[in-house]
Amino acid sequence: MTSRRRFLATTGAFVAAPTLSLAATEPEPPGRTGYILMDVETGAILASRAADDAFIPASTTKSITALATLSTLAPETRFHTRIHASGPLENGVLEGDLTLMGGRDANHDTSDLAELAKALRSKGLRRVTGAFNTTGIAGPQRPVLNQQQPLQAGYNPAIGSLCLNYNRVLLRWRNRGGKRILTTHAYADKRSIPARSVLFREADGATTPRHEIEGSREVWTLPAQDLARDGERWFPVRRPALYAAWVFRDLCAAEGITLPEPGETSVMPTDAPLALHQSDVVFGQIKKMMKYSTNLTAEVLGIAAAQRIGGTPITVEDAARTTQEWLLSEGIVEGDLTLENHSGLSTRSRISPRQMVDILRAGYQRFDTGYIGLHSKGRMRGSKTGLPTYDFRTKTGTMHFVRGLCGFIEVDGRRAAFAVFSNDEDRRAALDARYSPYLERRPAGARRWLRQALNHENALIRSWISRRLR
Repeated sequence: MTSRRRFLATTGAFVAAPTLSLAATEPEPPGRTGYILMDVETGAILASRAADDAFIPASTTKSITALATLSTLAPETRFHTRIHASGPLENGVLEGDLTLMGGRDANHDTSDLAELAKALRSKGLRRVTGAFNTTGIAGPQRPVLNQQQPLQAGYNPAIGSLCLNYNRVLLRWRNRGGKRILTTHAYADKRSIPARSVLFREADGATTPRHEIEGSREVWTLPAQDLARDGERWFPVRRPALYAAWVFRDLCAAEGITLPEPGETSVMPTDAPLALHQSDVVFGQIKKMMKYSTNLTAEVLGIAAAQRIGGTPITVEDAARTTQEWLLSEGIVEGDLTLENHSGLSTRSRISPRQMVDILRAGYQRFDTGYIGLHSKGRMRGSKTGLPTYDFRTKTGTMHFVRGLCGFIEVDGRRAAFAVFSNDEDRRAALDARYSPYLERRPAGARRWLRQALNHENALIRSWISRRLR
């Protein structure tokens, strides 16, 4: 088997990350800020402030998820989505049931389902006499990733064993001749078809969206004023297995295969599949997670890692606690920390800058530049006069009144890991206390606060490049 270190060290990094301001010094944002800069070879602390204080890490948590996943799953691990038949297939007719079974492939999309439909056609299937059901492997299932985030946010979908298009649908609306046309798409880069299981309506006088379940379909009701101008937006799916099954039914119809309306079952087939789709290797999934900060992928991979560690997670929180205990038992971190989930989509998680750089250093020690390369390539704007040759890789985390930045800096061959956290916990706590399920407006002062946090962390990075690492 290919070694993890060799596999990872030969994998390239990707670009596009935050840019740095020109200021040499910038005031901290209101609240608390802590940071640390550590030489990854020696462990020497090159700069620090409040390095042992606990902060909300937001999406920098995904650097932790990447380490746990790479340490527990072989990098060539794949997840499978399967089609099973319960009876014989003769003369194009399946005398029995057809089951679409999810295997926890977070990156599974419409194009992948289309390939499965083509595979069934190549087997000669044209009709099913029994039921068409969907199911999946055992594990946490929830209609929303985090109850404290806006329920209409595309980054806050359901989680289950059968995923499709990150459990989102794309709504497009167009105003033509005094009429509004709403279309819903099961959209992927290479394939898009109507998403019949998710419906959208508009309502005059409504001020926020609303979601309901009507039979086998989901219905979103949107304020009419939000649709006044042509546009499009991603919405989360709350019943992803049925969403995928309806899309698969339409894809099969395009291949000349007639399936009944789908249902859900708890029965998991154990016989050989009639067709299957393999996901990208787990390292490829981690790369996408880190690049696009996909919350669903982080939770799915975190659950897989927790199960391999030895946990039996019933919830997303159970899986995160397993990873938290693993970090301590492996000696990667010391002291108290709290992981509420693997995506960072929570304000209840807490970690110190020192613990974060200990995690980053462990990733480097275990996987060399393969782990560093998972972090996005940064750059500085403006004059480079007086600065040495440098490279830095980052993972960001941002919520209202919460900002985190962690990663690696290399200057003239010297590598360091760093973490910078800024939290205005009073304003964040007040925001959480008045949470409303569909409220999505930016709170007063949030934009200014974030700009201050960005300027301060950027000034820190610039000073480290010019002074601390030379």
